[in-house]
Amino acid sequence: MYQMKRFEKHRTWIFYFTPAIYLVFIAVNGFVFAFSNQSYNALYGPTSWILLLIFVYASPLASLFFTSLPPLVMLELMTVFVLVFLVIVPLCNPAGNLWNLIDETATEKGAYGRMPPLANSIAPMILLCVLVLCVSVVSVIVDISNRQGFINKKIIEALTKQREKTHLQQKE
Repeated sequence: MYQMKRFEKHRTWIFYFTPAIYLVFIAVNGFVFAFSNQSYNALYGPTSWILLLIFVYASPLASLFFTSLPPLVMLELMTVFVLVFLVIVPLCNPAGNLWNLIDETATEKGAYGRMPPLANSIAPMILLCVLVLCVSVVSVIVDISNRQGFINKKIIEALTKQREKTHLQQKE
């Protein structure tokens, strides 16, 4: 769509639509996650909401690795994602504070398996933070390389025009 001639005047629209779609995705999935986060408690215990968050709700954000959006837009999307899924939904949940549920079950029942639930929740949380950090860093790196490519393209165009001009002057 970006390469089509009929969209030549409206090429910047993609920079407004793509983040808006991701923000709607985060809002809708945050609402769904608020009511479905306890669905795997019987199988994985009180830390199941973190696994559900990573494997179901955060995985579509991995596509941002391949989307060339400006770094500030990417930072905005990642900040909204962290705020919605790690702060707002866990704290203001119909089932109660999800962070406190982990602590309560750790003190009541002891350890799930070999590791306590708090330790079970740390590894996925670290992976989620690494995903957010990597998407932001990749966005900055891609933006810098795109700028360098644009500058190099303009320099090559200017040198080509200059060479053509001198070549025409030599022919005369």
